[in-house]
This record gives sequence, C-alpha cells and structure tokens, in this order.
Amino acid sequence: MSNATIAGMLADRFGFTFTPEQVEQTGSTETSTLYTATDDTGHGVEVEVFGTPVDSAVGEEVNTLNSRLALAAHPGAFQPRSVGTTEDGKLFVLREAPTGTPLSDLIAEKGATFTAQEVRDLLAPVAEAIDDYDLKGLSGFVARSITPERLLVQPQWSSTPVKLTLVGPSTDPAGSDEEAARANVEKFANVVALMTGEQPRDGARTCAGVLETAPAEQVDIERPDDSVAPRPQDGYRKPPEPYAYGADGSYARPEEPKKSTPWPWIIAILALLLIALGALWYWSTHRGEEWTGAEAQIAEAYPKVVSERAGLKGWKDLTCESGSADVDQVGKIRCANESLGVSVAQYATQADRDDAVPDPSEAVVLGSGECTIYSYELPDATPPAFVMTPQDKPEYLFIVNGDDAENQRLDLPVCE
Repeated sequence: MSNATIAGMLADRFGFTFTPEQVEQTGSTETSTLYTATDDTGHGVEVEVFGTPVDSAVGEEVNTLNSRLALAAHPGAFQPRSVGTTEDGKLFVLREAPTGTPLSDLIAEKGATFTAQEVRDLLAPVAEAIDDYDLKGLSGFVARSITPERLLVQPQWSSTPVKLTLVGPSTDPAGSDEEAARANVEKFANVVALMTGEQPRDGARTCAGVLETAPAEQVDIERPDDSVAPRPQDGYRKPPEPYAYGADGSYARPEEPKKSTPWPWIIAILALLLIALGALWYWSTHRGEEWTGAEAQIAEAYPKVVSERAGLKGWKDLTCESGSADVDQVGKIRCANESLGVSVAQYATQADRDDAVPDPSEAVVLGSGECTIYSYELPDATPPAFVMTPQDKPEYLFIVNGDDAENQRLDLPVCE
C-alpha cells in the first residue's frame, strides 16, 4: 500500500489528519508491512497491514477482535487500538507507535552476563503483560512479540524498562489458547536464557514463574562484588559472627566486657545531635533565595530538575542558579557542576522557542504521545551539548552539556 493510501485510511476511518509525507514505511515481518505516521507535534500511530487477504472466518471475527482489544491494555506492551480490513480485504492493526531500541542490541553489547536481578528489573513488566494476555485467552496477540528483536528497551526516564511490539491479532496459524500460552512461556524462557547464559528454566507455567529466584543453596555466592543481584550473605540481617575457636580446636568463649553506666554519655550525645539537627534544618531552609518571576514558573514546571531555591542542588546534585536569558527568553535557570550542566529556559511563546531550534525533521524524537521530546545536537560544541524541546510544554527548552551529555539527557526527568 502507498503512504497516501495509509494516510487516507487513517483520515476516513479514525479522523487523523496525517499527510502522505508524514507516513513512512518503517519495517516488515514475514507476513506484514509496518507504517508509522507522525505529525509535527510528535504524536504518532503504527499501522500493520498483512500481505494476503484474510479468509472469510477471520473477516467475520474482526468486530469481535475489536471488542477484545479493550482487554489488551498493559504498560508492558505497545497498545493495539483497532483492527479492520482494507479495501482489498487485507487485515490491518492500528496501534500505539513504538519507541526504543531492540533488546537484542543490549544483549549484543553486554553479552550473556545479566544477573537474575537485572533480568527481573528489565523484564518483569513484559512477563506480567504476557501472563495477562495468556490469562485472558489472547495468547496469540503476543506470540510474535517474544523475541529480543521485538522487545524494545525504553529510555531511562520511562517507568517501563522494556515493552512488547507487534501486539495484536495476526494471520499466522494459531493452535489452542493453551498451546499458545505454553509456547509463549517457552519463548520468554529462551529470551531470559540468552541474557543469563544459562539453560532455559523448565517447568515454569507462567513468565512470572520463569523470573522466580532460585533456591538459596543453588545461588553462586562467589559472584563479583559489582553484581546488582543480592547474594545470600547480602541479606537484611547481619551475618552471625564466626565462632571463636582456639588453636587446639576447642571453642573459646570471649570474655564479657565489664558493664558500665552509659547514660551520661548517651544524654550528652543526644543533646549534641539535637543541636546539630536544629542548625542543619535552619541552614537548609534559609539557604538560597526564592525563585521569582519566570524562574519560579520554571521551578514549578520542573521540580525534579530545578532546586526549590537558588543555590541549592537539583537533578544529579547539580547546583542551580539564575541564568542569563538569551534573546526572546523570559527566564533561565542553570544547574551545573564541573562535568555536567543543564539549562532550562522559558520563552514567551512556542513560536519564539521554535525559532531558536532547527527544523523538527532534523530532530531525534524521544518518547511518544503526550510526552514527546525533540532532541538536537549542537554542532561543534565542546564538550558535547544537546537541545531538548518538550512538546507538552511548548514554551520550555533544555540544554544538556558535558562529556556524557548524550546519555545523560536520556535520564533527565522532563516527562515526570
């Protein structure tokens, strides 16, 4: 199908106003072609069109499939919105536009060295989503999605680290719901095995079961100290002290220290602590000046980036101060240390802000839906610097600069 045909179908059936130039063929599967339509604000949808006309049985079930989509909402998957057939009888699925990078890229970079905790942190929402679809008799909706290439790692500010793509009905042959559910768990176990380098877990009936912690006696306690997974000896309770065996192998009970009356010392220490806490509270609450004018609006709009008062620390413990506003800016706050900085500027209008950045076609789009950010790299900037323009607050602009600015900008809580 042509881009113009996709744009026309989106307009006629769903009321979207995408132009043919805003529609792009972005991929394909063994049985379908993927199109993404994105407007100037960053809002977008994905359309999957299957290659062969559907048989009459599937055609009669389209309305039923649409009614079942309401059951298929889960944060661990890009949401399917509608199902239908094209003018020439081919099945199509309209869904939320996907963003992120394939999990396979992360596995290729890190290797099969993920700990059990790292796998749980990344894949728990995906496991919940697959189990939820299986439980509701919609196993076929995610059967194609459970591969490292079709699991997308989200930006660091996302509350869901990895999400399923290609969710929804397809023309692939399907067995019973029970068979499809078992196959989904096996596929998920294989993905986990690719990450850990271990054999796929047998006997698990759900994806959540695949992620369960192994019994303590089976855990290798010689893991490197840089592992993020907790070891048995890293529990909440302090391990017992070893027995004091003497040179002859007999147990030697340590001598009990002489008891003394500690209360005078305890009272004196508590008094000093109260005085120190009072001084710290007064210093922290009276340090710095209140933001005023446009700077107060910036601090209110982005409290996780900018400190509560001037001179205090904001995001990444960067010290925030008033910045010198550029042309058309009504206010600016600069937060920085010796290696990283972020500036938040406010413009009078969206037009003034957009005049200060390149054409949106040159931007890298971060996020999707209501929380879309256009990111531009400043040429020849040393150290590297990136401009970010959130689309939900069209008067604001961010500049992140520093040696690791490209990665740090993904962690900036613009969407929270």
